[in-house]
Amino acid sequence: MRIRPGAGASGSLSPLQVLTVRDILAGCEGVVRWGDDEPVDESLFYLDRGPGDASVRKLADRRRLAEATPGDGAGVTVDVLAPSRRDRAKRLVKEQRAQ
Repeated sequence: MRIRPGAGASGSLSPLQVLTVRDILAGCEGVVRWGDDEPVDESLFYLDRGPGDASVRKLADRRRLAEATPGDGAGVTVDVLAPSRRDRAKRLVKEQRAQ
């Protein structure tokens, strides 16, 4: 899925936007991948697992539950600069780029 068609080049997102994207991806536990590797397309997000992979259903179930739980899900404010969140995001980047 392209969220910003035409904004595919590297640097199309601000540093805070990049931190936020990385935090969201870390919360997806490697199921969703961002097009910030070669070739760079920062507008591209895609599933990094096959449709039959159990992790896809697990993430979907978790997101549905979060949306149905008050105080969880989209719109909840998080600190993307918190060390634990940054560490988790950095680990995911290393794992996905090593693939």
